[in-house]
Amino acid sequence: LIIIPNQKTVVADLKAGRSPSPEFGRIGKLRSTHNNYLTLPVIFLMLSNHYPLAFATEYNWLICALVFLMGVTIRHYFNTVHARKGHPHWTWALTALIFILIMWLSALAPPGSSDESLAEAAGRQPTTDLAALHSIVETRCTVCHSRTTSWGTMQWPPKNIILETDDQVLQLAREIYLQSGMSDAMPPANLTNMLPSERAFVRTWHQNLRNDE
Repeated sequence: LIIIPNQKTVVADLKAGRSPSPEFGRIGKLRSTHNNYLTLPVIFLMLSNHYPLAFATEYNWLICALVFLMGVTIRHYFNTVHARKGHPHWTWALTALIFILIMWLSALAPPGSSDESLAEAAGRQPTTDLAALHSIVETRCTVCHSRTTSWGTMQWPPKNIILETDDQVLQLAREIYLQSGMSDAMPPANLTNMLPSERAFVRTWHQNLRNDE
């Protein structure tokens, strides 16, 4: 919208024997600089659908903003070095702090009432009772993650993940916790209407399981 139209104007002026305004070059350079600084964040966001802790959270807007800022600090270091203007090591310290903040935001439980109260509201005490967790998985997950899927035209479970037995659920407890407890990545678009109280139970169940270990 900016660089190419301005370039066409400059070329037209040159062909007509006119001296193009240097303002077009200045604006083009500024936009190119913006593109340069935004490259890393844009690439990350293009790949972020593989990382639910970055997008499937109440704080995804803030994480997105911090990812852009972190990309700018990284790029600024390399731009400065390539221009032979020194080595601004402070950018790496700032990048590390931003990354730690992103990790903290990713690990925060959704705002609202406590996990324990939400789980109790669903009629499930937040214990390590595997049967209670399996009942949630059976209702919200196994329509896709079973040997004979029953969701639409799906012919096999995604990533070949099957959650039919207690052993399978227990082996994948951490993945269930990350995908449907700490984030709302699963079920996709919440197609099976998983309740906040059920996600809260997944979180408290997994935490209690780790404490028992």
